Amino acid sequence: MGTQAKARGMGLADMLAPLSDRGANKKLLAISTAQCLSSIATLLHDTYLPLFMSEVLGMSNTKMGNLHGLLQLLTRVSGVISGRLADVLSPARMVIIGVGLTALVCKPLFALCGSVHGALGTAACITWVTYAKILDRLTKGVREAPSKALVGELAHSCGDSAAAAFGVRQALSTLGMLLGSVAAGAAFQLTGRSYTATFALSVLPALAGFGLVLAALGHDAAAADAARRQREVALASGELEEERLTLAQKAKALATALPAGYWQALATTFLLYLARFDVAFITVHASTVMSRAQVPMLTLFSMAPVVLLAAPMGMRAKESMRARNAVLALGCLVLIVGDLFYAYMPSALGMVLGSTCVGVHMAMTQGVFFGMLASYIPAAPIPGVGRIAGTVWSLTDLALGVSLAYSNSLAGRLCDWTVQQGMGPTGCFLGGAVTTAAAIAALLLFAWLGELGKEPPPQAKLAAA
Repeated sequence: MGTQAKARGMGLADMLAPLSDRGANKKLLAISTAQCLSSIATLLHDTYLPLFMSEVLGMSNTKMGNLHGLLQLLTRVSGVISGRLADVLSPARMVIIGVGLTALVCKPLFALCGSVHGALGTAACITWVTYAKILDRLTKGVREAPSKALVGELAHSCGDSAAAAFGVRQALSTLGMLLGSVAAGAAFQLTGRSYTATFALSVLPALAGFGLVLAALGHDAAAADAARRQREVALASGELEEERLTLAQKAKALATALPAGYWQALATTFLLYLARFDVAFITVHASTVMSRAQVPMLTLFSMAPVVLLAAPMGMRAKESMRARNAVLALGCLVLIVGDLFYAYMPSALGMVLGSTCVGVHMAMTQGVFFGMLASYIPAAPIPGVGRIAGTVWSLTDLALGVSLAYSNSLAGRLCDWTVQQGMGPTGCFLGGAVTTAAAIAALLLFAWLGELGKEPPPQAKLAAA
């Protein structure tokens, strides 16, 4: 009872203190802090980049929409490639490469937007911004799957819960988004509403994040490189024999290496992602029932609960399978309540309550779902295939990306239908509530008849390198 009470009462500051006690937890904290700094850097330029593209460069909404659609696709594709490379080169190496490209290449490109516009004109600046955004999303894909694989492996190596580790990561990432948006607003005002100066500041937190992961993971990456070279020499000299599998055999080995619990967890998460959609639908609906000047404050109500609750929810979920499933089910119920607030309380209060529910839902489910998936992904190498955590995470992200893409398309069609019925743009919320209920049903079914109610198979401990 004392442990449970302590887990329920812990805040983010309490969660972070124990993470410095052991080597693996220090690395977990370093990765999560680097994620926070990366979020700050991204928000410093992305907060005002749409205005710069529209007002200064004259880009149409259609062009910006097409660009963002391409960016989502490229992020997923690069994630598939980087996930496999993480298994070959080591997750630590790929995280360092991804964060380094972000700090040394991507953010400086945004910092130079104003100079390019002044020296070469609007057309050249549109091309520059386009390629900067493409490269920025590609590098996010490069680091995302390896980062998740590394968090899962580090959690396994120190005997801790992946749900708790992902909860801390999510809390710090969201904190970075909040700090980044505030910093962007302050920088924009203090620099005389200068887009160029505001974008330039994004380089600083990105460099700090790169230095952090380099210090925390550099030794692991070097050790993994040395081990890989030793293995290649041993294979070439005949001292070590490697089982040769065809591509079809490798695919079969990969599929069979993943227990039934992974597929059940993925199916449940896939269903939940069908219930989520872009914040643009909330913004459009909110702008019809409250002052447009008040709409941006909804971000605060949706993000603050994540910062405050994600880490404690991860700690609560680590207590047992029953506790984990309870956190997930209750978190999904909160999303249904939020959707109903959006749909049936057309007022500023309704929008605030809905956004708060969305924040609580994300705090209770996002990190815990990732932790549940990680608990079923083998940490040890598979004979004939090698390490698979990065590959599995990249394919998982791809599947969830497909779910999100379809959910946004479905949300748009549902909104158009409810508008035609005189109900306003509420279809996405009603459809989201129904799909979330389906995700709860799947979770409870798999917990009762499947593997999600049982302890995951023991993971072979692996030094995360």
